[in-house]
Amino acid sequence: MFHEIQTPISSHLQELRNLVKNLGRNGGQISPSIYDTAQLLRLYPPYQGSKAGLDWVAAQQRADGGWGNPETPIARDVPTLAAILALHTLRRDRASQERVKAGLAFLRSQADQWADVHYDLLPIAVEMILPALIDEANRVGLHVDRLPYRWLFQVKAKKQQLLTKIQIAPATAPMHSWEALGNYTPLKLLDRPNSIGHSPAATAQWLKSAQGHPELASARAAAEKYLQNAAAATGVDIPGVVPYVWPITGFEITYAPFALLHADLLHHPALADLLKPLLAWHDANQTEMGMSSGFHFAPDVDVTALSTVFRQAIGQPFAIETILRFQSGDHFCTYPHELNPSVFSNAHAVYALTKAGHRAPAAEQFLKERQLANGRWMSDKWHTSWIYTTAEVIYALAQCGALAELHKAGVALLNAQKADGSWGSGSHSTRAETSVALMALRTLQKAGCELQLHAPIARGAQWVCAHADIAHQPEQLWLGKELYSPYRVDRVYELSARLAFESARERVMA
Repeated sequence: MFHEIQTPISSHLQELRNLVKNLGRNGGQISPSIYDTAQLLRLYPPYQGSKAGLDWVAAQQRADGGWGNPETPIARDVPTLAAILALHTLRRDRASQERVKAGLAFLRSQADQWADVHYDLLPIAVEMILPALIDEANRVGLHVDRLPYRWLFQVKAKKQQLLTKIQIAPATAPMHSWEALGNYTPLKLLDRPNSIGHSPAATAQWLKSAQGHPELASARAAAEKYLQNAAAATGVDIPGVVPYVWPITGFEITYAPFALLHADLLHHPALADLLKPLLAWHDANQTEMGMSSGFHFAPDVDVTALSTVFRQAIGQPFAIETILRFQSGDHFCTYPHELNPSVFSNAHAVYALTKAGHRAPAAEQFLKERQLANGRWMSDKWHTSWIYTTAEVIYALAQCGALAELHKAGVALLNAQKADGSWGSGSHSTRAETSVALMALRTLQKAGCELQLHAPIARGAQWVCAHADIAHQPEQLWLGKELYSPYRVDRVYELSARLAFESARERVMA
């Protein structure tokens, strides 16, 4: 048992211990989703009614009329249009209709961005969801011009053609956007958490379509309970306010240990007695096909690779075959049948395989070729920050001896550091990105990268230490159907960075 030692870092170490102890508990913790909440309130509102939830949705509208973070314009159309539909459908008062008009004006103001958007920057399933929302808006009398989105409609048609060749089954990737597939037959599609694709929006659509089917009464009750549990995961405590995905069990129990590993904290004495229970979580969520980011959802290469890393790090048996089954040509696919590969996921696959003594030359080259001329890797379909993507690739290529690429990446991070020592891919500094940038620079130091890193790291660490205790709203940088924050994972990243540098400072002062 860990006994707290009274040092300047003890409170953060205790907080980290509590986070690790609770990884995976109650399906994980995650920020609320405007899109999923608006869809649920419109399609299948909670028994308490929709008023409180609609008030919350309305309060999220920005001054420019849109919903969502202005730092990521491409992720704003889906929550904006969903909010518009909910307000237009459920409220006819003047104030709500003014909100609707402002939202429509916002959509028109940024519609041109869809003409040449890079596919890798698209939010999850936006090619299915946004066209469906546009068609729904036009059906209810809200005119949204389809022309600026013609490319997206073309991608949807391509995706629909692909889906005709795939058996739609519970707990598979297509089910996550089932609400946009247009197939609302109340089939027996519930997965282990009693959801449709781990998606509150899809589950609400299924519940609506299942009304009037007495033979599905017990399934409907279970799905309603799922929505209540998903709402609880946000911590908002407003009926009907839900996240974009839940549970995120596999995500928490793999990503958080990966952060600890890079901070040299995974084997810290304060966490030693928690590794066995954490391994039990891995065992409970692992299958012979890999691990999923949720709970018995379709396995993906991302968390499968990170689970392999964790097992290897604590001396437990692991099987690289679960990673290799995702290999597709020169890269690894996150899920089978995806249209665009993820640099994020490939970085984790390469890292895990290389640590296990198995090289993947084609995937390594895949990562190298996607480095931009300025040394960065572009933000990914799973995350909006190029700093995160670049850091994940640095971890992978540091195992492969790719010094030229690492040097360029290091220069990119140093050039992006702000005057106060922080980092942020947008106009504002963020604790999460600063923490990740610091850990990446620390990795470059260990890899022997010939850059002057000591002073930039010291300034960054000072900024992190100064901001770690400030009360804050979660920084929504992760990308799903819209931006979100996995509360526990983000906080583990922040604390890991702070503790890594505070511990080093204490050793120097001792």
